[in-house]
Formats: sequence, C-alpha cells, structure tokens
Amino acid sequence: MAISYHFPPDLFNLLVDAIPRINRTKKDLLAFFKNVGTPISLLNKYYSLINYDPKQISKKDITREVLEYLNSKDNDEYLGIRRQLLQRVVDFTAFNTCYDNDVDSAKARIYEIKQLVNLKDSVTKQEQFIENERQEKIKAKQQQIQKLTASKSKYDSIVNDFNKLFAITNPQLRGKSLEIVLSDIFTFFKIGIREPFCIADEETGKIYEQIDGTIELNNFLTLVEMKWEHNPIGVNPVSRFMTRLFVRSNVDGIIISYSSFTDTAPPIVKEGLSQRTVALVDLQVISKILTLKKDLPEYFTSLIREVRLTKNPKPTISIENLSDIDFSKYAVSSGS
Repeated sequence: MAISYHFPPDLFNLLVDAIPRINRTKKDLLAFFKNVGTPISLLNKYYSLINYDPKQISKKDITREVLEYLNSKDNDEYLGIRRQLLQRVVDFTAFNTCYDNDVDSAKARIYEIKQLVNLKDSVTKQEQFIENERQEKIKAKQQQIQKLTASKSKYDSIVNDFNKLFAITNPQLRGKSLEIVLSDIFTFFKIGIREPFCIADEETGKIYEQIDGTIELNNFLTLVEMKWEHNPIGVNPVSRFMTRLFVRSNVDGIIISYSSFTDTAPPIVKEGLSQRTVALVDLQVISKILTLKKDLPEYFTSLIREVRLTKNPKPTISIENLSDIDFSKYAVSSGS
C-alpha cells in the first residue's frame, strides 16, 4: 500500500469519519486501535475516561486525537501502525456489526478511502517508477563516464609506452617491448589478434628487429610485420615477407618500417598485388595517428582499400581527415 508515510488531510478526514462508524462502541474503538499496534500508554487515558464518564468524549474525538498522534510520528514503528490501520479499514466488510444508521455512511466512506488509496497508490508508483528511471540514468551516466575515463587513461598509457620505444637502443630489449606495445595497441582498438605479435629473427639469430603477428581487419586476416632497422627496408626483406604471405590462403599483408623503404621495395610489392594485397607503412605514420588520437582501424581500412584501388602499395592517406577516436566505442571498464 503506497500511502505508508503520513495520512494526507483528505485521507485523514475520511478515516476520522469512517473508523467510529465501523466500531459500535467506544471500547470496540479502543480495541481497534490497540489491535493495530497503538501504544497502550496512549489509550489508557481513554479507557479511564469512558470507565469514569463515557459521555465526556465521543468516538470521533478519540479517533481524531489518536490519528493525530499516530500521524505526528516519523519512526518505523508508527509507520507500521499507520499501514496496519489503513489496511484494516479498507478490508472491513462486517457492516452488520455497525449501527443501522451508520452502515450506509460507513460503506460510502470506506469506498472513498479505497478510491483515494488506489489513486495515491498509482501516483506513488508512477513517481517511484520515474525516480527509479532517473536513478538508473544517473548510474548509467556515471558508469559511462568512468569507462571513458578509464579508456582515455589506458590509451595515454599505451601511447606513452609506444613513445618510450624510440629511446631504447638495445634491439633485443626494444623488440620485446615492441611486442607488448603492438599487442596493447591492437587490443585497445578492438582489432582481433589471431596470432600474437612475437619477436622473430630471420637471419642472424641474434638481432631482434622483426615483430610479426596476424590480425583481423573487416573479417580479413592480415599478416603484420614490424621492422625496426636503421636503414630503409629493401627488396630482400620485402621479398621474404611476400613469400611467407603467399603460403597463407586469403591473407593480406602490412609491413611497418621504422626507417621507411628503399625506392626498389614498392615495385617488388606491386608485382604481387594481383595475388595479395600488401601495404607498406612508415612507423612515423602510426606515431602520428596515435599522437593525434585518430581512429587506427579506420586508417588500416582506408589503407587496404587504397592499395586495392590504386595498385600502389604505399598510398598517401590523409591522417588529419581520419575520425577522432571515439572513446565510448573503445571504452573499457574502470577495473580493466
């Protein structure tokens, strides 16, 4: 029952009129109040009055005084008493116990009370529904803000780790660090990693300058190779990459180079574009995308599309025209 705090004036007056009518005698009235939990200390004075001189006070006066007392209290005990009292009134059906001249009035008052309770109950439920909805929206907004904050913090941390790579002079240490950073970058942008990025050594077995792994872009598998060498990447490394790519079925390729590429590298790749889509990317481009907070998956999508359309393995993509990172799209939970 929604009206469970204090009786509003309209309901209070209806109760004052109805309760005396459904209790035939003053002792019945006091028993009614006692049964709903009214403190006996409050009722004792009325017992004394009606035992000494019943005509000193009417049932209606007793009802009004008791209800005023019950309605003035804020603690849970009196909240329960008011609920119980109201429930007893709306559930009352024993009109044969009333005085004959009170029956019709009692029925009318209880009907009005029921109507009022139902109305206020509906209003209260609607207000509660609206409040719950408001609280849910506030909670959802707070959670979204927390996720965005966590996402931005995670991104800043990844970019910071990426920038630190340029200060590492030891190839092996840089390779191991690059492996972690690449995985973090692709994971952040929700680019599926099919084969983890790992350190690979094709030639000497000592210099850790190559990182490769397989990712998923727009439902296509793409082999990504990262070269961090002092000299531009030439024909031989590119040819070896193409050979590894050709033994894989339906896989595109991207080579990212710290030192860019020689003039002879793109023509070698271009010859194989009829069989595989292969793109050549300078690491500085990736660095710029991360620094400007542009959408990396959008760049890779544009890159592969341009290579296919222009048959140019090293097309120019306008970084400034890429979309800014939508951190809500890449949002992570605050605990991640």
